[in-house]
Amino acid sequence: MTFPIDKRLAEVLWFPAPDVVPQLCATVSEVPADVWNSTEDLYELADIIEPYLTKNGARKWDFIWSIERHFSEPYGPLPKAKNQIMAGIPDHFLQDAGGLPENAGTYEVGGATDIEFVRDDDIEVLAKPYQFEAGDDMPDEYRGWLAKLFFKHGECMMPYFGDDAEGHRGFFTAIDEHAMQLAPDAESRLRLENFSTEEYKHTYQFYKLYSAYDKNIPIEIYEREKETFRAYEQTALEMTWADRGLYNMIADRFGVYQGFQWCQSSYAPLARASLLVCKDERGHSNMGYLHVRDAIEAGGEETRQYVQQRINDYWYPQFMASFGSDTSRNSVEWRRWGLKILNNKQMRDAFHLEMIEVLESLGVQAPDRDEAMAKGNEMAKAVKEKMAEFAKTA
Repeated sequence: MTFPIDKRLAEVLWFPAPDVVPQLCATVSEVPADVWNSTEDLYELADIIEPYLTKNGARKWDFIWSIERHFSEPYGPLPKAKNQIMAGIPDHFLQDAGGLPENAGTYEVGGATDIEFVRDDDIEVLAKPYQFEAGDDMPDEYRGWLAKLFFKHGECMMPYFGDDAEGHRGFFTAIDEHAMQLAPDAESRLRLENFSTEEYKHTYQFYKLYSAYDKNIPIEIYEREKETFRAYEQTALEMTWADRGLYNMIADRFGVYQGFQWCQSSYAPLARASLLVCKDERGHSNMGYLHVRDAIEAGGEETRQYVQQRINDYWYPQFMASFGSDTSRNSVEWRRWGLKILNNKQMRDAFHLEMIEVLESLGVQAPDRDEAMAKGNEMAKAVKEKMAEFAKTA
């Protein structure tokens, strides 16, 4: 009987991860190989090594979700992750035939109410998963909607090099530098370093993806995102450690859900990249969760109330609205051309159910979905007005 994952491999993958828990790495180093290999079941293994976890100040739950994130399907030999809120890709984003089955399916999030996901009967899907490569002939309409998807959801990047790079910098450089100074301990700083490395990797992956399609797209996205980022900087960000943790916990989880949509994209380069990026972004959101959890445990009720206030006033409204309108034409056309799977409402509902569990585990509550979305729409309107002001003075 042998556990499917060599403990040395776990150590190698854990330390560079953005949601690394060094106490887990120390635990695995101490567990004898015969103990590690005494079962094939992850949950049984967690029970067996619990004395080692306790000795090193690690938590059994952290061990389970970390192993599942790195080694459960589709990323490793373990079965599908039982836990969907910290690891794994829900089944309806990984249909072999693409998208959803003809009949209804459900997405279960713990004990929360299920959502019924039914393909919209009025949409005829015109492109199959992985149908197009960068150099293929594509319908003109498909090209138009693919380019619009790139610009709507493009990654912030730095597409200038050499002399052309003078005067340009990554949008998050100053924020990341400040966050490193705010980090309360060595473990948090290690996670931020690993996070920054993965973000640079994503910049490279998307730069190559966009450049293979059209070499001008990376620069066009960067220039557009520059004004968007500037507008959001002047809305309601707060430079505190807990708020930075909330940003990663919620914003990067939003990124996970956007990536889910593309795992079976009809544009094959995007589908391949998304399978990798989803795993990384899950780690980024987990990093934020760890930082918020640690901040609440260190700061007590005062910090918990601060976290609740920031969720209510800023973070939840922003990302409830960020999924887009329930009646979005973009959503219809992207699904028609196989560039997305679910409509905006379905994505928002799935995200909301997951966040209910995430937030309750921290002792805070998810705001009302519809109220948060209405508030988020007002925030988005304010950002657009800021961008219009910038345009006038440019």
